Amino acid sequence: MNIFQKQFIAYILLLSTTYLNAQTEIVNQFVQQPNLVSASIGFLVKELESGKVIADYQSGICRNPASVTKLITTASAFEMLSDTFRFKTYLGYDGSITDSVLHGDLYIIGGGDPTLESKHNPLPNNFYINAIESIQKKGIKEVKGKIIGDATLFAEDGAPFLWLVEDIGSSYSPTPSALTAHDNLLQFSLISDSSGINLTSLKPFTPIFQPNIEMSQTGKEIGWRVTKTDFSWQPSIRGNLPIGTKRVIKTEIPEPSIFLTDSLQRLMNLVGISVDSIVGSSRQSGKKFNGEIIYTQNSAPLHEIAKITNHQSNNLYAENIFLFLSLQNEKCTIGTNGNSHIAITNYWKGKGIDTKFLFQVDGSGMSMKNGISPKLIVDILEYMKNKSSYSKVFIESIPVAGKKGTVANFMKNTPLSGRVHVKSGSMERVQNYAGYIQHKEKWYAFCIMVSNFGGQRATVIKQISTLLNDIMNSL
Repeated sequence: MNIFQKQFIAYILLLSTTYLNAQTEIVNQFVQQPNLVSASIGFLVKELESGKVIADYQSGICRNPASVTKLITTASAFEMLSDTFRFKTYLGYDGSITDSVLHGDLYIIGGGDPTLESKHNPLPNNFYINAIESIQKKGIKEVKGKIIGDATLFAEDGAPFLWLVEDIGSSYSPTPSALTAHDNLLQFSLISDSSGINLTSLKPFTPIFQPNIEMSQTGKEIGWRVTKTDFSWQPSIRGNLPIGTKRVIKTEIPEPSIFLTDSLQRLMNLVGISVDSIVGSSRQSGKKFNGEIIYTQNSAPLHEIAKITNHQSNNLYAENIFLFLSLQNEKCTIGTNGNSHIAITNYWKGKGIDTKFLFQVDGSGMSMKNGISPKLIVDILEYMKNKSSYSKVFIESIPVAGKKGTVANFMKNTPLSGRVHVKSGSMERVQNYAGYIQHKEKWYAFCIMVSNFGGQRATVIKQISTLLNDIMNSL
């Protein structure tokens, strides 16, 4: 080895040492900030072409991922189902048709589609119209039976027991179901006047919903709360609404299969098709469909649904996708949280990813029982970018920082704005981010999790933005 070779090697070693020292200093500055000294912090930044770790701090420790969980849910769905997969909802009947009379039951059979009549649906919401046209084409003018909503593809357990009580039934976490409708949400208006507190509107309308209004009209207006048992159409509305005030409240549809069958029955009556008996659900009737399919409703392709899921952090969409993945295990005939965890874990283990860092109990990240490490998330992100056939659509499903979705304000007016595909995740005293960074013609995967921080959330968000910018600027 000549002197020039020795000098070159020494120079490279000096650059490496300088680089490592710079990264260490950036990391130390971040974790030693006063509001973060008592926090649990983990992050990993990895350059994807070479596989080189850029920054690492306790990345192998599991923490609550919150909505970052949706990245695992959607990545798993692309891999296990394909980007063109479509959910299906069916209309069918049993019995026989004689002289335009159906002597049997009509069924709406759920296939797990979260977009049915959804305000976020990329396709026109035309299920009711198409269903009635299909009934008419069959020549049915009278039903001597029931309309039954079959939601048995997923376990019908009511609200997920893995969620916090205050989250159950809320507008942001409606209960998942194999048969959903209208985002599983009801919106109603209350007005307080001299006659009392009255319900003035309900969207979408159903006569089944009969809330017990237990609100006071005295004192200052305070927050409301909807309390109910599983599948109950008579929830209690509690709070305080002074005379002369109005309030708009959102809550979940207690049982979407009942809502759909009721809505279809009323529309059938409007067009002159009578239904002899009351509507019901498979849970109530004990009957599962075993007859003839007369109409199939296809959802938008998965890549569009996944984009809505991640861009809007849609919990219902994520949960339905998650539960459907149970069924990719040939031994499973019903979607459950436990079966989905097994299916996802086995899939990624088969791809050579160390799944001991994966404790995923739901699809959305709502549960406090989720535990996932930054390393596991980065491992999956790396696989999706470098090895997946669905790399492009997966990355496109993740919103761009400073531009779109739930991260429209994250990193805004920074050098990385518009160059980071990132999913956020937040709960009480939890703030997480994970995704991809494009920098100097290279791709990087990253995940940062911060829990039990002090002070304001906005401060933590700004600190995380600064950390990522500083790391990239040091390269």
